[in-house]
Amino acid sequence: MAKRFAEKFYKTKLWGIVRGQVLRRDLFTCQLCGERATEVHHIIELTPENINDPNITLNMNNLESRCHDCHSKETKNAFDVGEGYYFDENGQVVQQKNIAE
Repeated sequence: MAKRFAEKFYKTKLWGIVRGQVLRRDLFTCQLCGERATEVHHIIELTPENINDPNITLNMNNLESRCHDCHSKETKNAFDVGEGYYFDENGQVVQQKNIAE
């Protein structure tokens, strides 16, 4: 489920186009487990501060295909850790990658 501040973004036509491109690029395959992907994940998490930055929201290098289970595991506890960190598929807290580097 999208965070409230991102709901409008996820309803845009442009997001739908980019989302489809990412799924096709990744051959509808989850980049973590290899199962069928149905969702697209932002590697750098969307925040109220970056939601209007297309270098984050629409950058193909910041997006990867995920199956529902892998995406849920990574995002379900997103509010439980500090900004710039997330839980990985093993439940470990890791720092987000900076795609600008």
